[in-house]
Amino acid sequence: MPELEITDNDIAEFLQDYNQSLSDAAMALEFDDDRRAIIKSWGDIQACPGSGKTTIVAAKLLILEKKLRSAYLGVCVLTHTNVARNEIIARIETHPSGLRLTQYPNFIGTFQEFVNRYLASPYLRSIEMNPVRIDDDACASLMGSRISYGTRMFLANKRHTSISDLKIHHETGEVQVPGFKKESSTLSYKNLIEVFLERLDRGYFFYSEMYYFAKQCIQENSEVVSALRKRFSYVLVDEMQDTQRFQDDLINKLFLCDDVMLQRLGDPDQAIFDNMGGESPNETFNGNGALVPLKSTHRFPVDIAAKISGLSVTGIGELQSFREASDNTSHTIFLYTDATKENVLERFCELLDALEINNQASCAKAVGGTEGQGGFISEYWPGYDRTKSVKTPRPQLLIEAVSREWWATEADAAFQYSLLMQCVLELLRRGGVTESVGDYTRHYSATSLSSHLRTTGAYEEFKGLLTSWIMDGTPSQELWEAQCNKLLSLLGIDGEEGQLKEYLVYSKSNDNDNFFAQSGTANIYRSATGREIEVGTIHSVKGETHDATLVLETKNRQYDLEKLSGRLAFTESGAISGTQKKKFARQLYVAASRPRRLLCIAAHQDRIQPDVRTQLEQQGWIIQIV
Repeated sequence: MPELEITDNDIAEFLQDYNQSLSDAAMALEFDDDRRAIIKSWGDIQACPGSGKTTIVAAKLLILEKKLRSAYLGVCVLTHTNVARNEIIARIETHPSGLRLTQYPNFIGTFQEFVNRYLASPYLRSIEMNPVRIDDDACASLMGSRISYGTRMFLANKRHTSISDLKIHHETGEVQVPGFKKESSTLSYKNLIEVFLERLDRGYFFYSEMYYFAKQCIQENSEVVSALRKRFSYVLVDEMQDTQRFQDDLINKLFLCDDVMLQRLGDPDQAIFDNMGGESPNETFNGNGALVPLKSTHRFPVDIAAKISGLSVTGIGELQSFREASDNTSHTIFLYTDATKENVLERFCELLDALEINNQASCAKAVGGTEGQGGFISEYWPGYDRTKSVKTPRPQLLIEAVSREWWATEADAAFQYSLLMQCVLELLRRGGVTESVGDYTRHYSATSLSSHLRTTGAYEEFKGLLTSWIMDGTPSQELWEAQCNKLLSLLGIDGEEGQLKEYLVYSKSNDNDNFFAQSGTANIYRSATGREIEVGTIHSVKGETHDATLVLETKNRQYDLEKLSGRLAFTESGAISGTQKKKFARQLYVAASRPRRLLCIAAHQDRIQPDVRTQLEQQGWIIQIV
């Protein structure tokens, strides 16, 4: 085991150095005994919502970097998403040691980045399979453009089957051929195998396929494992609760040994992504009853902490808070009927107005579970568009990328230009425009398109058009149509194609406001007083903090809040049992732990029993009939 100890003196030196660099003394950082123990140790941690886990990870990284200062020994930090990775980097990049942590020999990135860079891609090159592009959408688009009409109709007639299923299974290495359980002599089967082999020959791979090649790399090259353990003797895994079993197995094969200091941090009570795609969740962390609990939060006050403690599947115990409850606390349960369900959002907005909560859509959100069999979010607001309620929504129309709604949280022109370029590439794909490379044709990338436009002499006009959208914002409909015709001409596309017309349609603005009716990255509900709130799924707000959150009852075989009303009222105690109820509890726990000031819930009057309603009021909830 590596000989490196983090002491209280190391933490004190870090805090002194960090706090002296702050321009605002009110932002000074301090760690209590629980957080100091986590920084000094390497045990697995269950960190409750708002516990400051990312700050703890950042501090530990900076202390490790100072103590290591090695040209070849680094620290490895694994996350699930780019958002989580960027959040960690943002915490360390202002520190003098922060830049070094983002460079060799250190690594801070997602599981996918790590697998691609250190295992799968080198292995593929070693067997003469050069990975050109690793992207699910690109793979599906490439194969979809190559299959025959008959095969397309075959897949269309098969339920729950798509060209995206045509891949190498990450566990078995077997080729999954959608619509077929075994080899077949049919033309569709042969066509699918042909396009699959062509995809591999071109170097296009699905994300999950890279895990299979990573596993092969480990099995066939034991020296790779030794090299990684030597380089990364200190490993931190963030958001461990969302790790799927095959990812957990990979971590254990690489780093669960005496030669590596491995610490995993997360919260099994918030494990709402761990079985995505039908994969099995991890067991070594989410099923570990000996995790060190960190159950004090900086996010929500003591009254919210007390109300949601009963939703813990792991039984972490009563949550604690560093924040006192405000004097005008009005945590409310809105009870609606079938006839008044569409009034819930308006009542929530009225309460926000009364409490003078910040009137920005991102500060107050209404969220519900992923939609199952009835009880949809759209039943509360018919204008809700489920395609927007994702972590990384994509423009459905080109005009949406031009609309300022998409740039509300991004001031970086590089982001804006990249978004527009990706939409132009989508336009090319819809128009079937490809480039020739040797014996093959392929879809354009941003680099190859820029090169092509320079060759044709159209690059400066193209860049000028995108720049005008960045600088001038949303054009009038007349100007938009002229700009689209110019864009099509520069790209050499026939604009009569139906899919192109759909993508270039001008989305008219509402008569009542300045927002585009169908544009933007989010569903924004506007109340009668003009207040705006964002509406989405619980999964879409994971990791966020709001001023106020409204949790909407939804149904997936059963109504979630009906099943959990006893836990909220504390009329039920003990362990939460049943797969479905545990799933509901985790989702509600995530949703209810977002707000720092106001928590509200909406449920049907008939599904909250009178005795439960009485107990909820005794727990401090305000019951409002809608």
